[in-house]
Amino acid sequence: MKVKRKGTKAERDLLDKFWRLGIGAVRVAGSGASAHPSTDIIAGFRGRIAVIEVKVSSKEAVYIPPEEVRSINSLASVIGAEPWVAVKFTSERRGNFYMLKIDDARELKSGYLAIDLDLARSKGISVEEFARRIMA
Repeated sequence: MKVKRKGTKAERDLLDKFWRLGIGAVRVAGSGASAHPSTDIIAGFRGRIAVIEVKVSSKEAVYIPPEEVRSINSLASVIGAEPWVAVKFTSERRGNFYMLKIDDARELKSGYLAIDLDLARSKGISVEEFARRIMA
């Protein structure tokens, strides 16, 4: 249960950051419990929409199960959105989110997507940069 609370707090923190930056956003409560495609956050600005899966880890990597990948990609396709992942590594002092397009994650043979700290640092962008891009 502790992991879920950490994820919920991160989702709310990210939601607050989006609104402070002028991006409209909603958190999809219980997003993993639906039989329909879903995601953690839907954010957008003037017709540009992103569906965002939020992951938090105290380890050096996060893993996204194949069913979550299919779900976020399916939802993005249906509503004309861009699929993203917001990753926060609690082991980092800064504790900032890294925003990555879902296609930037590394696919494992198992079908899981993996994002480690090195990948997040090299391919990820800040929430502020994400906001600038979606508002452009």
